[in-house]
Amino acid sequence: MRSFRDHFDLERLDYKRRIKPHKDWAMIIGLIFAAILYMAFFGLIMYSRSQGMIDDSMVNKIAWMLMVPTSVVGAFAYLITINRREFPIREDIRAHVRQFEGDQGYLWRFEPILQQLELKKISMDNLISASRQNLLAEMAPEDICATVQALHEVLQNNGAQASPAAISQVEQNLGITADGD
Repeated sequence: MRSFRDHFDLERLDYKRRIKPHKDWAMIIGLIFAAILYMAFFGLIMYSRSQGMIDDSMVNKIAWMLMVPTSVVGAFAYLITINRREFPIREDIRAHVRQFEGDQGYLWRFEPILQQLELKKISMDNLISASRQNLLAEMAPEDICATVQALHEVLQNNGAQASPAAISQVEQNLGITADGD
């Protein structure tokens, strides 16, 4: 656990907590874009109706048809905004991963415990091999963060979820390098 605390900054690796306020703002911005666009088109429709160019049934049809394109524009604005807001957080996490991985990798040393973890959509074999090859920073930051958080839970409970053989293997791995020296 001491080695874990020395290498990992759990605050920097708490992806969900860090991204939550940015997702909320991105949703609001997407909604604002969709609402402004809808109101502009609806204003044109009402102007056309007041000039007698279209009747009430056409106003209803066009108003319903406008919901789809304005929703698409709102979703597009949300995606652009969330990507722009996530980018600095993802790069900060990647910088931290490069820092704790160093030249020889670090996360692979917890392989016996990581193999026992069952996280959704995360391939532990790929994660461990990426750590051994010093390519962990290229993986999705949210997967790395979820793995480190789960590993912290196991280690914080004094390895209650891990077998004694796995704990002793981790202790041995922490004492050796990737080359086996």
